[in-house]
Amino acid sequence: MNYHEIEYCIKYRVIKLEQDKYILFPVSVEEGEAREFDFKSAKEKIPFIERKNDLKNKYVVDSVYSIDELKIIYDFEEDNYSEDNQKFLCEYFFNDYKNRIIYIETTKNNDVVTKYEIDLNFIKDNQEIITYLYNKDIPSVVLNEDALNQILNCNNLQEIKILLEKYRRLVSEFKNLSERIGISKIKVIDGKVKEIETSKTINSYETNNKRLESNNDLSVFGEISYDGLRTFIKSKVFGHDEEIDTFAQKLYMNYTAIDGEGTDSILLVGPTGTGKTETVNAACTYLDIPSICVNASNIVPQGIKGMSIEDVIISLFDASKGELKKAQKGLIFLDEFDKLNDSDLDIKTAIKNILLTFTAGGIFPIDTEHYNFMFDSSMTNKVFAGVFDRINDTKKITGFEQKNTSKLNLETEQDIRKKIIEKKYFTLEELSRISTVLLFKELDKETKRKILLESKISELSKKRYRYKRQFGIDIQINDDFVEAVLDSVSNSETGMRSVNNIVKKIIDTAEKSILENEKIGYKKLVLTKDTVINPKTFDLN
Repeated sequence: MNYHEIEYCIKYRVIKLEQDKYILFPVSVEEGEAREFDFKSAKEKIPFIERKNDLKNKYVVDSVYSIDELKIIYDFEEDNYSEDNQKFLCEYFFNDYKNRIIYIETTKNNDVVTKYEIDLNFIKDNQEIITYLYNKDIPSVVLNEDALNQILNCNNLQEIKILLEKYRRLVSEFKNLSERIGISKIKVIDGKVKEIETSKTINSYETNNKRLESNNDLSVFGEISYDGLRTFIKSKVFGHDEEIDTFAQKLYMNYTAIDGEGTDSILLVGPTGTGKTETVNAACTYLDIPSICVNASNIVPQGIKGMSIEDVIISLFDASKGELKKAQKGLIFLDEFDKLNDSDLDIKTAIKNILLTFTAGGIFPIDTEHYNFMFDSSMTNKVFAGVFDRINDTKKITGFEQKNTSKLNLETEQDIRKKIIEKKYFTLEELSRISTVLLFKELDKETKRKILLESKISELSKKRYRYKRQFGIDIQINDDFVEAVLDSVSNSETGMRSVNNIVKKIIDTAEKSILENEKIGYKKLVLTKDTVINPKTFDLN
């Protein structure tokens, strides 16, 4: 990997002040590569400060830049770039950040809602008091006599300029903080932030530091809640509020169950791309439980070449890092569960019986060359999913364009169960082993629009975050662009996956241009209706 491909970030130590407040202290600069949610160095993988579970970790990262970006930021114009120059620039980068702490507030389900940086680098002398506040609606900095003396005691004009520039930058940051989250005053005494006033008063760091000794246990079990779980899922999956409420209810009760209380199994029914898999993934992320996703139609009985239920259990055991109790409380997601009935082979019938026995809860002995343990599935979360296309009521519509459309006229769980049995997917006895059945209906156009613009997992949202982080580029769109994207989805493509694929194809051409001209330092990518028609038509400046 050459230096153009290497990225650098600041590694922070996470300190929990109280239930929903954290401070992050810079400890080092890390070299590696930014992934979607983590920064991968040669030694470890550290999460960014973006997801709800990040602050459970001892360390997190922020402020990721390539060497080329650092050269621009610090006006480093060395043409003959060397390893020594690279080392110097990294040290300069860390020295610039080492006295900047990050203050974070979270919601009760640990989503980051407030994040700002406080720079203490310019404080040196004793009894210096620097206060950032609004004076007659103008953001300003007020210095006491000692702080003023520091400026007057500078040896030359350059030192004074550097110090004043830092004050100027911090006043600008204070203004931004005030506009975004209502901070009205920041008071720094002897290099320590003593007061931060917002619409709700924040305790001083000096007071909060006294609480650190009683907060060594960073377990957040008490912070996990049903409301937090459903809210987190709904931030990613739209259009199925009632179904998500029930799903979260069942999974939360499973999560908080103890031995002997058992767990509910859940079957998700609906077309591809309606959010079934994302619902499960979001729940596992929030609850921080080990999970494994398997195509049910690929499972075979033990002794036959292929993946057996024992192999599935071993995979969950590995995902739990060898902790059996943790594995037994994990989640197994079996997709394409409806395909088990698409064959008359005895092997499929045998697998269906094995899986339903597993669902009811039983002891499965695992005895291989490398593993030997007894797995109790009674407390394991079991989630199944499938299209079950035969339960649809298909109607033919005549007119200028003839097409077959599928409409699910199913109102209750009992309706869905009845239809599944009627279409011979499962018998009444087999289906009765699954506690809860939920229907994820096809997404309408307005729901797709909302997902595209607001969901954290839409391809547009991912690209916006990635381009801003990596290139400093803002993606700008208008209503005509969104409408054109949604109109380009064919009638046969009912799920959100198709919309995301279209967005990927549209942006790919612009992305190539960004990469080919990365040193130019573009700031804005404008996508319009014309870009949807011809991906080469975009405005990059």
